[in-house]
Amino acid sequence: MVEIKVQAADSASAMEEVEKRLGSDALIVSTTKVDGKIEITATNDEPSKYQKNLDPLILDSGYRVSNFSDVLAPKVQEAEGKETENDGISDNLAINKSIQSIKAELANLEKLSSAVVQTESSTLKSAFDLFQLAGVTKNVCDRLTENTGEQNVEQFAKILSKMFINGKCPNFENSQIFLIIGSPSSGKSVFLKKLMTLMNTNDEISDCVNIKCNDQKLFADKICSWASKNAVEKNEKRRVAVSELDNSVNLDKAILEIYKYNPELKISLINVCEVGKSYHYLKRNFSTRKFENEYLAITKLDLCDLSLGEISAFVELNHKCMFFSGIETETDGLFFAQVDKVMSHILQTVGSEEVK
Repeated sequence: MVEIKVQAADSASAMEEVEKRLGSDALIVSTTKVDGKIEITATNDEPSKYQKNLDPLILDSGYRVSNFSDVLAPKVQEAEGKETENDGISDNLAINKSIQSIKAELANLEKLSSAVVQTESSTLKSAFDLFQLAGVTKNVCDRLTENTGEQNVEQFAKILSKMFINGKCPNFENSQIFLIIGSPSSGKSVFLKKLMTLMNTNDEISDCVNIKCNDQKLFADKICSWASKNAVEKNEKRRVAVSELDNSVNLDKAILEIYKYNPELKISLINVCEVGKSYHYLKRNFSTRKFENEYLAITKLDLCDLSLGEISAFVELNHKCMFFSGIETETDGLFFAQVDKVMSHILQTVGSEEVK
């Protein structure tokens, strides 16, 4: 049996190398950050010989899987699905656009690297440069500078966390209907069950039900019919409903029809996205936040941590995160996103301990 150590600029590249050398069933023993790079220790030995020692930075410990094939398989399926869904012309346009964007980022990183070499000290002094090297886009870094007025690593991390995290929200807490949307691989079905479990533990909620309907014509009618039958009086505990929207349902049309039936109905929309997407993928496949009561849920955080490129994309698209989710059980692994947790994660990723 073989145990190897692989270093790469990011987790995805390191995991690809592990797959090449040990196969899709490789066991990830540990993941650490060494000299600014990601180091993965992996083996093809029996899993029972190794203990879990991978604590997610955002989620609490105990919410992570270690089988490499579990991480790789969904990504391969997603890539294969994309090839069959898109026609050749649109694929080429998207690829060319991505290549140009990547070239621009590489050129920018090359400039930053040259600047580091030319400095008398090996330590970067600029928070702006540090955040860009860690994956935060220039656009978001410019916004951080505008908000802080200075280039301070902790201030940057704090402001970026607040840009990304929604925080406590009366609109969400007072909603009666929660609509769940997301791609087929996003984990929205598991998220829905977790959300129902969470709602049923809320002392202010008497009951939480799942409304199932994939028919565009009947969806709004079914939602409003339930809402009218379950209206609550003042000081009475709320009854809430969750509903997973099929991808065939036109979201804008569905919400418009619901408000035609009942303009006073309080609705929250939860956009579910699995972790591990690139900045370019999110910018291509996610639309800008459309509704005031639209919130983000990041799932599958038991597989890998959230990158600063992903956070940058969501900030640029004006999406605000409400939930973090990990582990595929219906009763555990769902947490409200917190600014302090994300700030700590950002500081660790940037490596602020090296900046004095």
